[in-house]
Amino acid sequence: MALLGTVTVRGAEDNDTTVINNARKVVVIAGDSLQQIRVMGREGDDSYVYRNTIQLVDSNYVSEQRTYRELNAIGWSVGKKNDAWRSHAITLHFGLGVSLPTAVPGEYKMRPFKSFEGMLWLQYDYTPKKRLQTYSVGLGFTARGYGLRDDQMFNKDADGVTGLGLYPENTANRRSRISVYSLSIPFFFTQKFGQKSHVKLTLGPVLNINGGSINSYFEKDDRDYDYTIHKIGIRPVTVDLMAVLRYYGVGLYFKYSPMSVFKSGRGPQFHALSLGVYF
Repeated sequence: MALLGTVTVRGAEDNDTTVINNARKVVVIAGDSLQQIRVMGREGDDSYVYRNTIQLVDSNYVSEQRTYRELNAIGWSVGKKNDAWRSHAITLHFGLGVSLPTAVPGEYKMRPFKSFEGMLWLQYDYTPKKRLQTYSVGLGFTARGYGLRDDQMFNKDADGVTGLGLYPENTANRRSRISVYSLSIPFFFTQKFGQKSHVKLTLGPVLNINGGSINSYFEKDDRDYDYTIHKIGIRPVTVDLMAVLRYYGVGLYFKYSPMSVFKSGRGPQFHALSLGVYF
C-alpha cells in the first residue's frame, strides 16, 4: 500500500511521534501477532527508510523501531526516477577472466591458466523514462597477461622486436609473460528483457590506451632472478568488442579485439580474446 503526503507514526507505549514528510512509499504488513510499517523515502532524502515492528506477546505490545538508509555497493542513483525525471546512475563494475589469445604463431606455447584479465571501471548510465534500454560510458583500468609454458620465455632483441628467448641452464620455477595495462573507455548499450526481468544483455566497444612489459622470473643457484623489460612494441590504442549477459548483478562476459596486441613487426601478431565473470 502506498501513501502520499505526511506520514505520522506513534509509538505503542511511550507516545513518541515520528513525522515523515512526503514519503515516497509506505508499506503496511499486518498479521495475527505481528504488524510492520515501513516508510521509504522522505522529503529531500530518497534513501531514508523507517521501519516499525509491533509484535503481540502475551497480550502486550512490543514495538521495535529502526531508521536507516538503503545503499547499493555496486551502483547508486544520482537523479530522481519518477514521472518527472529521467534515470541517471553511476555504477562501479569489476571483471575477472581468462585470456585465450587467438592466431598465435605456432612456436609460441601460451597457456590459458597462465593468462588472465582483470578490469575495474566506473560507468555513467542513462536510462530513458519507462524504457528497457540503457546507454553507458565509462572510464577504468584493465590488466591482461599472456603467459608461456615454463620451457619458453619472452625476450626483446637488439632491434626492439619481442620474440622467444632461452632461460639459462639449470634454472627452476620459471615463468614468463607479456603484461598489458590499459586505460579503458567502454561505450555500452544494455537491453533489459521486461520491466520485471532481472536478465540484461550488454553490448559495445571498449577503447583501450595501452602500455606493456615483459615479466620473467626464474631461480638459479639459490638466487631469484626477476626481469622486467619495457617498450616492447605493444599497440598503443586498441578496440575490444564486448558482450555481457547478466542475471541480477552477476554476469558472464566475452571480449575480443580484431586488432593485434603488438604493432606490426614488433612482436607476435596474436589477438586478445577473453571470457570470465562480471559484476
